[in-house]
Amino acid sequence: MIHRSRFVHSGVLALILCVSLVSTAQGINLKLGFFDPKGAKTGFIFGISSSRGDEMVDYGLGLDFFVRRYVKETVVSVDTTGQTIVSEVRTDLKYSLFALPLMGHLTIRLLPGSAVRPYFTVGAGYELALSREANYYENIDPQTRFYHGFGMQFMLGGEYTLTPTSALLGELFYNVGKLRRSGTSDQGFPTQEQLDFSGIGFRVGARISAF
Repeated sequence: MIHRSRFVHSGVLALILCVSLVSTAQGINLKLGFFDPKGAKTGFIFGISSSRGDEMVDYGLGLDFFVRRYVKETVVSVDTTGQTIVSEVRTDLKYSLFALPLMGHLTIRLLPGSAVRPYFTVGAGYELALSREANYYENIDPQTRFYHGFGMQFMLGGEYTLTPTSALLGELFYNVGKLRRSGTSDQGFPTQEQLDFSGIGFRVGARISAF
């Protein structure tokens, strides 16, 4: 419960900071896609970022939200005596992972004036992650873990210009992050768990700007 509360409080603060910066930004980027971190399976990632600068170089702050859910179920019986077929399904395992990467970024665009403009972005900041696992099959109590640490992102993409102030986006990105949590062993020694949040992803979205 304490770990979840810390994650929620940190997420609320990050969201307030991001919204305040976006409200005063020259441009806004909205993105949605998939991310495949090494320490977890592929999940959805979506986010919002601000930008200030000109049509060649801009900087800003972005907040992403990553979610990965997994449920393992087993069909234990099938009733075919009536006019309908009814299956009884047992839930063996539930797992979820939520993450909030909050990063500042710098973007460089090439080929001014072209319909499709390539760009390169470098981002750095802080990442938060919360995982929860309930193993009903082995009768293991639900486990909640909170991880955090420094992270970086490298993005390579292209913009398709719709109007002078709007464009469609498509990008590949690589996230670098080793998130950690502190603990204590059964013998009383300090320990540290590590979640490898590095991995590749793909996003599409839109940019709306004032330049």
